[in-house]
Amino acid sequence: MSAKPLLMVSGSMHNADMYYATRFLSADPFVYLRLSHKDILIVSQMEYERAKKESIVNEVRSSRDYGHDLKTEELILKVLLEEGITSIEVPRYFSLFTAEELRKTGIEAVPVEELIMTKEREIKGGQEIEYMRKAQRACEHAMEIAITVIKKSSVKGNCLMDSGKVLTSERIKTYIEHALFDTGCTCDGGEPIVACGKRAADPHFTGSGPIYANQAIIIDIFPRLRLERYFADMTRTVVKGEPEKALKDMYVAVKHAQEAALALLKAGVTCKEVHNRVCDIFEERGYGTIRKRSKRGFIHSTGHGVGLDIHEKPSVGDNDYELREGNVITIEPGLYDPEVGGVRLEDMVLVLKNGCENLTKLEKKFVI
Repeated sequence: MSAKPLLMVSGSMHNADMYYATRFLSADPFVYLRLSHKDILIVSQMEYERAKKESIVNEVRSSRDYGHDLKTEELILKVLLEEGITSIEVPRYFSLFTAEELRKTGIEAVPVEELIMTKEREIKGGQEIEYMRKAQRACEHAMEIAITVIKKSSVKGNCLMDSGKVLTSERIKTYIEHALFDTGCTCDGGEPIVACGKRAADPHFTGSGPIYANQAIIIDIFPRLRLERYFADMTRTVVKGEPEKALKDMYVAVKHAQEAALALLKAGVTCKEVHNRVCDIFEERGYGTIRKRSKRGFIHSTGHGVGLDIHEKPSVGDNDYELREGNVITIEPGLYDPEVGGVRLEDMVLVLKNGCENLTKLEKKFVI
């Protein structure tokens, strides 16, 4: 831990570091001070009793203890002077105005590139892993509903039909969102992806309009537990009907690449090794890759960390990060061709000392 105290001023609803450090959930900004021997949480009087009950911080104080109607800068100054602090570390997004106001009083605010809790969050403990298992079960439940709707649909012309109406991306997303809500989840990370046909060659196109027969449908769901705040993430690609050979070949290649990447995972393996294995397989089959700076084929990283944020460290790409026991990451190779469409498979995985545990149990079946 740094010798300097750490000061954060933020809400925790959309700041995973703040929530991780305090376990106190609030949309309104509050003050968190980490010292070498204790943590201090300062909230409004309205939130004081709740913070005492819910937070994991050693000392919870009310801002009213320092006076009425104080500006944030005035409150912080009083707290720091009371603790005898003249130099603090702050996150890179810390208010420049506040930093300047502190500087005028002789207190130095030093921005740090990476907070200590950001690093701590890379390794998941037992309770965190159980939360993520729970989130992934909810995710799989929603995915099963979406796939079942597609499977049971009829075909009229080249469109899929559901209960006499054209089945659309928007309708499938509604099924997914209702299922997630019923299992205690939200879509805080963004709306699910249900992308069909050639537009699915844009990896983050969320999908719109009719769902067609014989074309690949990428379904990517990434819910967050409403209460526990942890995310899950998974992707399946399915076809109702008969896909063309190019799509079949893409699916076989993606599944092979994912299986090879999963087989490599264990503590001590670098992210680069995993990513390069995926690139090797795609290049051997004649597809372009991000490694070759191709604009089609495999055009993103192999995966990412998951936790209190949907995308967090480590990034499973071209970097030397050594995987550690307790990392929870996705493995999500994909292939994208604007003339054909897209295929992606994504599982969420727990890295172990001598391998991995796939937290994603739902089967992979292309033609349904």
